[in-house]
Amino acid sequence: MVKHKNTRLQLFGLLWLAGIAGVMSLALLPLPSLPEGAPPAAVVRLLMLVQPTILLSVAVLIGVLLAHRLELRAPGAEALAVGRSWRQAMIPQLLPGAVGGLISGGLLAAIALLSRPLLPPAFEAAEPTPLLVRFLYGGITEEILIRWGLMTLLLWLGWRFGQQRQGKPQARWVVVAIAVSSLVFAMAHLPYAIALGLPLTPPLLGLLLIQNSLFAVVAGYLFWRYGLETAMIAHLTVHAVLALIG
Repeated sequence: MVKHKNTRLQLFGLLWLAGIAGVMSLALLPLPSLPEGAPPAAVVRLLMLVQPTILLSVAVLIGVLLAHRLELRAPGAEALAVGRSWRQAMIPQLLPGAVGGLISGGLLAAIALLSRPLLPPAFEAAEPTPLLVRFLYGGITEEILIRWGLMTLLLWLGWRFGQQRQGKPQARWVVVAIAVSSLVFAMAHLPYAIALGLPLTPPLLGLLLIQNSLFAVVAGYLFWRYGLETAMIAHLTVHAVLALIG
């Protein structure tokens, strides 16, 4: 558990630095067509980084302040913050993270393959998200935002107002936190699809929501059961599987 003030500051700094690497990778994304009179492209790119930086900072702070009360952890980062061996802290997370990622990656690839005949041609023609963005922002920053920040906050609200802070968080609040954060995670991918100019037809909308929410449930469970880095490993593995399958 990370409770000491200085240790929590170190934990905040470690997780923030890990997440900001993903935020910076967003500069690799292609810019949408800018209307006439819009600010210069460099200014637009800078503005694209402001909102996720603010959200990241808030998410890291929420997790640092609340996670230990709910027995949610980031074992590797916590070990670094208190001067313990981060390698030893990471060992129990490697296998469940890899297995969860491999199973999820295979399932998502199968869903995409079965959905392909129903998807609009623009989806196949769209420029793929750069791998570095998928790994850094998707695999690390999104986990900090959704699991460490949002899911922790939702579980704390259930524990605080549903249980009056009594005992460990009940399973029902864990389920609610995972379900709601998974839905938010899935819906958060829609604006990027719109920015790419993709028509959100019912099949494409369904694909985006089903794929992302299914994985988010897996990641939420892994975070709750093993730790934040387990969810990160699973997320990175999913992107690796999907990149290899193409």
